[in-house]
Amino acid sequence: MYLLNSKASEYMIRAMVYLSSQREREGYIMVREISEKTDIPQPFLSKIFQDLAKTTWIQSKKGKNGGVKLVGDTKKISLLDIINFSGGAIEKDKCIFGHKQCGAKFECSLHGKCDRLKNEIHGFLSKTTIDDFSKKWDFGIDQTIISN
Repeated sequence: MYLLNSKASEYMIRAMVYLSSQREREGYIMVREISEKTDIPQPFLSKIFQDLAKTTWIQSKKGKNGGVKLVGDTKKISLLDIINFSGGAIEKDKCIFGHKQCGAKFECSLHGKCDRLKNEIHGFLSKTTIDDFSKKWDFGIDQTIISN
């Protein structure tokens, strides 16, 4: 089952969505600004961007006029990609109630329902992209300014 079971997953998605919403801006965006707009503690966010800089999703730059910017295709970066990258995924095949035997040989009483739910969640997270979220997430930004 895939859940946002870590703050890192939640914050990473929020940060990526914010960067996507600012895609039209020139240059790099300061981590302090992203922290303020997304309500993510700046030290935690700095660590997240250190990790994300190892991907092809963002670029970071130190010094004057430094910060981060999105370079990856937001239509191809799924929520599941980010959750998996952050280590925030719970294995899909594990019983959500923690039954160690539940699975191929033994099924707990809710296995069938839970299995369908896990598959739906997995499908949603794998099909929903950062681009989908950035169109709907409100960071207190006037979206008409961005789209004009």
